Amino acid sequence: MYLKSLNHDVITVYISKDSRIQKTLDLLKREEPLVQNIKSRVTRQAIETAFQKIKSFLANPPFSQNGYIIVASGTDFAYTTEVQIEKDYYRCGNEFYAEPLEEIEALKLYPIGIITLDTQEATIAYIGSRIEILKHMTSGVPGKHSKGGQSQRRFEREREMEILNFFRRIGDAAKMLVESYLIEELIISGCGETKRKFMDAKYLDYRLKGKITEVIDTQYTGEHGIRETLHKVLPLLHKNAYAKEVEVVEKVLETLGKNFEMVVYGHDEIQRQLHLIRKIIKIEEVKDEYPGVETVILRFQGEHYDKIRGLGGIVGLK
Repeated sequence: MYLKSLNHDVITVYISKDSRIQKTLDLLKREEPLVQNIKSRVTRQAIETAFQKIKSFLANPPFSQNGYIIVASGTDFAYTTEVQIEKDYYRCGNEFYAEPLEEIEALKLYPIGIITLDTQEATIAYIGSRIEILKHMTSGVPGKHSKGGQSQRRFEREREMEILNFFRRIGDAAKMLVESYLIEELIISGCGETKRKFMDAKYLDYRLKGKITEVIDTQYTGEHGIRETLHKVLPLLHKNAYAKEVEVVEKVLETLGKNFEMVVYGHDEIQRQLHLIRKIIKIEEVKDEYPGVETVILRFQGEHYDKIRGLGGIVGLK
């Protein structure tokens, strides 16, 4: 799926589950004349070939309830119907346009926070029901070299104080991740050693320090840095989230074996005893909602998922 090319000849198309195929074909028809303006003959021919591959596929696509992700270049073609697509996208570049897919995958996880920073800027983001940029901050810290008559030592000392003040501001702003957004994990990222110095400076709330699971090197620190961090850390987060789901289900089954009257399962019984239930565990297909009751949604297929499905797809703990 992650096609990459030296030229800007990779076409990525996302077609949502509710979209008409003709809408995408009409878009391609509007885009094709623009290809003639490309100066490179090799790139122009490659894009034309990619367009033809996509149009041929869409002439008789396999049935899908989820929609389609299609990626094509002059030499390659791939598609999937395994991911549920909610919004149409079209992109031409030198590689597969992964951001929408990464957002979809990230939203399968429990809520996480990301802080990405260097000495010039910092960005704080929350990944929950969507990817949300909570705050972007700039430091005003000058570069590493003094100007004018300042002695280098004095300049460096003042610069270090400004950096520490910036760290303090980041730490204060980050408190929203435990006071308003209730994350389960925190990722710290950024360029060079600044992120480590921030952590060593002890301006990060102790409640957040305990939630740090990864420290990631990135090239960027703004919104691009958030997405770069997410791209790098997603496989690790998926592994952790899967393990947490298994642990939750194991505790349910343990309770069922030792104290079965504390477990309620199936839609009808949940409704009847809702006033006694303190926590609900359900598989993703079950759309029932119970405001005010702590709810864990299982999103990763596996043996643990099938066990809850076998109990009606929904279990309550008293």
